[in-house]
Amino acid sequence: MLRALLYKEWIKLRYAGWLAPAAILLGLGDAWLKLRGVRNNHGPVDLWNMLLFKQTIFFETLLLTLPLAGVWLAAVQYRPECAGRRLRLALHLPVPHRTALYAPAAVGLALLTLAGGLALGGFALILCVYGMPAELVAPIVRTALPALLAGHVAYFATAAALADTRMIRRCVIGCAGLAYALLLLKTYGYDAMTGSLGWYALASLPWILPLEAAALRLKEGA
Repeated sequence: MLRALLYKEWIKLRYAGWLAPAAILLGLGDAWLKLRGVRNNHGPVDLWNMLLFKQTIFFETLLLTLPLAGVWLAAVQYRPECAGRRLRLALHLPVPHRTALYAPAAVGLALLTLAGGLALGGFALILCVYGMPAELVAPIVRTALPALLAGHVAYFATAAALADTRMIRRCVIGCAGLAYALLLLKTYGYDAMTGSLGWYALASLPWILPLEAAALRLKEGA
């Protein structure tokens, strides 16, 4: 049964799901073009000044694509399930209801994490190609980690909003998810949130609960 659930996720993601990694790749390309433009138009001195002293966040498009990818993947996976009472039927399959509920999340978050991880690896490679030392590359790349966490939060917030049956709860969940994601996207220079990223990750765990609560209400017919 688990294999059937995973195959169903493959069917949903095999076409539309790849738009999320493609968007992340475009964000990576935008960061590369900006680096290339500064070096070609202003020279390596200005490039170093931008990175080392000004700590300019030139990869904001890449940061933004990570939570947007989370929203898109959750919509692609959970929107079909929440149409026509399919999710309620899925919760009554001969498997634990959490297996039916979180199998899509496991697949979607794995794809998001893989795409985000590869993008950050490519980002580090681009910085190294431009001659940046590891002491500068590491904090710049770590600056993007909160955005990847925001992608996971955006995924659960979108899934919970789609699974809920009341419009008011959908709006509350969506607004709260947006506010939390924007908090994670706010940057104060390179590597500014690394010391507190673990605490933010722990604070993000309760975002599983709205999806769980919506599924229980749906299963019980509330």
